[in-house]
Amino acid sequence: MDQRSIFMLYAVVLVFVKTTQCAELPIACTTDYKPVCGVNDRTYANECLARSRGVQIAYKGRCTCACPRDRNPVCGSNGLTYDNACLAKCDLIGFTPGECGKR
Repeated sequence: MDQRSIFMLYAVVLVFVKTTQCAELPIACTTDYKPVCGVNDRTYANECLARSRGVQIAYKGRCTCACPRDRNPVCGSNGLTYDNACLAKCDLIGFTPGECGKR
């Protein structure tokens, strides 16, 4: 092989290595509810779920949320009644208007 052929082979290998990404393996997490606050100010049900989404943990416990104190109940998709939609959103929970079990 001459020098030009070696250079071309090296260039092809370099491009291949730089553009190839390793496939990430899925992470299996438990459904334990031990809330943590991510550095993105979102609450995750547990540390594993946050890390599986590539989020570092800011601190243990729910993130603080600046919600109004008004009472306009919504029923969370987790079966819990929240005082208002903002509080449900802080827990990353879907919701419907009204208290749970009073429909």
